[in-house]
Amino acid sequence: MIKNVTVVLDGQAGSCGKGKVCGYIAQRDNFAISTNNWSSNAGHTYVDNSGNKIIVSHLPMAMINKNTRLCINAGAIITPEILESELVKYKDIIGERKLYIHPRAMIIKEKHREEERAKIRSGSTFKGCGAALSEKIMRLPEIELVKDYYINFSDYTKSKIEITDTSIILNETQNNILVEGAQGADLDINYGLDYPNVTSRQCNSSQLLADAGLSPFKVKDIIMVIRPYPIRISNKTNLGVDIYSGDYAGSKEITWEDIKKRCNSDIDLEEYTTVTKKTRRVFEMNWDRLKYNVMINSPTQIALNFAQYIDWEAYRCTDYSKLPSKVKEFINKVENVTNVPVTIIGTGERNCDIIDLRCKN
Repeated sequence: MIKNVTVVLDGQAGSCGKGKVCGYIAQRDNFAISTNNWSSNAGHTYVDNSGNKIIVSHLPMAMINKNTRLCINAGAIITPEILESELVKYKDIIGERKLYIHPRAMIIKEKHREEERAKIRSGSTFKGCGAALSEKIMRLPEIELVKDYYINFSDYTKSKIEITDTSIILNETQNNILVEGAQGADLDINYGLDYPNVTSRQCNSSQLLADAGLSPFKVKDIIMVIRPYPIRISNKTNLGVDIYSGDYAGSKEITWEDIKKRCNSDIDLEEYTTVTKKTRRVFEMNWDRLKYNVMINSPTQIALNFAQYIDWEAYRCTDYSKLPSKVKEFINKVENVTNVPVTIIGTGERNCDIIDLRCKN
């Protein structure tokens, strides 16, 4: 069996920069096909070399490679208006390509968002993803899968998408496939941090493959993306009430000002969530959780983003030999703790702000 699948997943609780990594390797490694199982409770960001941002919740980030075929698989949970807005916003990038969507991808409706706002009182973006997924699991007669909803899409969207069994597309190719994960291993409903402060489904490498209809025997690489200071979403919500979003397995919660001082940055580093626009909570690295997530996901490589948060002298560095000693020491510790090589190092927001140690091979 040909091993032609690369999986990219977040090794912590989200916002580790999967969009940057997927965008970079989509171009560097020239994947023939990319697929995802995303839902609209997470955003993915890519910044080109000129500083232009691409932010998506449904379209595969590999779309920036105009040779890559784009799929959304059966595990996806789709908000139609978000998908349609992304197809219009990025029509120049997509060009003449079609977006292939599995007929069993689930559709999110306003009633799903209302149900979550009324019932959920743990960390959530209240986008209706969990409610829609639970309805799909219950196999209720009133559910709408994307094959049922298709007639309601705009004429433009219908011209850009094709409803088809994407697992056949993926399994028939002998070319390289990219599986783009969402959210993070520490948000996994079964293996994540403190339940119920997790997401509504599994985020691990095995589930990403299952949602795409791919066998684990086809996997060539699993790239797990991490950051030196993991985050969780804000306790503040768009509901007008504060809801605790969970701790980090005992890791100390710190401030963005703490990180700014530690790395000697001359700019504010405070981050905001892509979906809710609230300030992210930030924590000390939890090495036990990192080892646990390596055990669950068996990555062949680790990508470390936000290396500049360790020492600001690393900002936009593109030469490993010029990295500050503090960053190299951190990388060595990651490799010693996990027994997995750090192959990609993100040193800034742009695509070019990266050190790719795979290029030495």
